[in-house]
Amino acid sequence: MSDQPPPHPLTEAELSARLRDLAAQGAAPATGAQARSRAQRRRRGQRVVLCSGALAAVALTAVTSAALGSATGAAVPPAASVSHTPTPTPSPVPVQRVTIDLDAHTLTIRGRKFPISGAQENCPIGESAVTVTAKYPTLTMPPNKYSKLTKSVDVRQWVVTFTDRRHHERLLMWALDPSAGLNSIGHNAPPGSIALAPEAGKWVYDAIRPGARVEIKGRQAASADPDSVCYDRRPVTGDR
Repeated sequence: MSDQPPPHPLTEAELSARLRDLAAQGAAPATGAQARSRAQRRRRGQRVVLCSGALAAVALTAVTSAALGSATGAAVPPAASVSHTPTPTPSPVPVQRVTIDLDAHTLTIRGRKFPISGAQENCPIGESAVTVTAKYPTLTMPPNKYSKLTKSVDVRQWVVTFTDRRHHERLLMWALDPSAGLNSIGHNAPPGSIALAPEAGKWVYDAIRPGARVEIKGRQAASADPDSVCYDRRPVTGDR
């Protein structure tokens, strides 16, 4: 602790005297140096006020410009961000539909209906719907026990084939040889496929497309004889 005695409190008369001295000093005229100092302080204050006002104006301009830019950008996007309308792609070509009715012995394609001869009951096609695999103007069938006996070559005209569930290419339809007669039309005759009259077979051959979906309606036998008997059911190969 300090050994100095605490300051003596001023009496009311002393305090009044000191206040009168301070008032007298403030009322006294300022010297030249004091006046110049006061003028410099006022000019610095004015410059600060002017600079503050200028900065405030710049800030207000920047905020206004940003707001207007945002509004303009929202209404009209930059050219780089404008998306181009994609070129429409053409619609896929619909799948061609063909119907074979084994009970009515008819084939329907493009609104036309043709009489056919159907597969024998012991040699059913065995499919309710197939997809056309290929077309052949002429096709030499694989040899069978009958052609081996007669030493003949079985050549079919205007042949249409399909791929079965075992992934074998098989005979679906063909055109009869005019010299063989048309007695089988309207009946079940070919062992495992259908046949059309020559002119109808050519028309159907030209009209049908690979990939066509063929619906096979009508009753078919649940089982079939061996391929040695149902030789139209055997896998085929050939060139267009």
